[in-house]
Amino acid sequence: TVRGVRRSVISVTTPGMVRLEGVLSEENLIERIDTWFPNPVLGDIKLEAIFSEYKDFGGVKFPTRILQRSAGYPVLDLTITDVTPNAPVALEVPAGIIQAAAPPPTALVPEKISEGLWIVPGNAKSIAVEFRDHVVVVDAPENETRSLAVIDAVRKTIPGKPIRYVINTHSHFDHAGGLRTYAAEGATVVTQAGNIPYYQQAWSNPRTIAPDRLARSGRTPVFEGIIGSRTFRDEVREMVVYHYGGNMHNAGMLMVFLPKERMLVEADSWTPTNTVNEPPGGLTNLVHFLDVVDRLRLDVQQLLPIHGRLTTLDEARAAAETFKRTQVFR
Repeated sequence: TVRGVRRSVISVTTPGMVRLEGVLSEENLIERIDTWFPNPVLGDIKLEAIFSEYKDFGGVKFPTRILQRSAGYPVLDLTITDVTPNAPVALEVPAGIIQAAAPPPTALVPEKISEGLWIVPGNAKSIAVEFRDHVVVVDAPENETRSLAVIDAVRKTIPGKPIRYVINTHSHFDHAGGLRTYAAEGATVVTQAGNIPYYQQAWSNPRTIAPDRLARSGRTPVFEGIIGSRTFRDEVREMVVYHYGGNMHNAGMLMVFLPKERMLVEADSWTPTNTVNEPPGGLTNLVHFLDVVDRLRLDVQQLLPIHGRLTTLDEARAAAETFKRTQVFR
């Protein structure tokens, strides 16, 4: 659709339900493009692209200032000093991409690592913990599609027990994008207490482009905020969730400790690589994480990272010691 007199406003909705609105000046120069698209955490969000200070470059008018904002936050502020119209360019697609085939869809198969404890695989994993009459899931990565697949896999693996809680290790989108799906199923979202106002505000945003299950259900999500620690316990399982503030990755980090199994679930404080001899990422955060483990006097043998392979606390300590020896402080 097109509307306007002096300025033309052009609106387009794509087949993928993304809505764009462009504004043209009296000279038919693009002043701005607003794009609305769905986000699993924030709902309907707008990406604004503003074009200004046009200049003539070899007969082509081009903006010398481009500003972009996503959900109101600046993400790009670009000043253009020169433009070469119709410059020759050669872009070669790597052979590996040309020959790559899409991987076949595979069902999620949880991996049992201890009695009543499963890893649901993925780039960001979920951990299913079985109690006497319910299940607790640690982390809800990515989006609703992913969470629906995890929920289905958990129900098949642990039939007859509802998912009563989902624990959110921190508020980054790759760990929180699927939380609303669990809330729609009636699970309580357990997160660091300071995150609750953020989620309540973000989840109240309109979701008209791609309404998810929570939006369609009309259900009010239930949150439980952790300050310090929270123990989940019944006759078959004990699990303690700790908040460890001061981590530079995120202020609201939670970790999940299983005392009987001597296992500790952590997210993004350390991401061990697939090759043992490769230097893992996040070593500064790992040093802080290990300091917290020592301060709490946790008897940990195995680490269950949300990203990366399973590892041990001994390997983590060795990596941290290597990191400390190689640092130069000035």
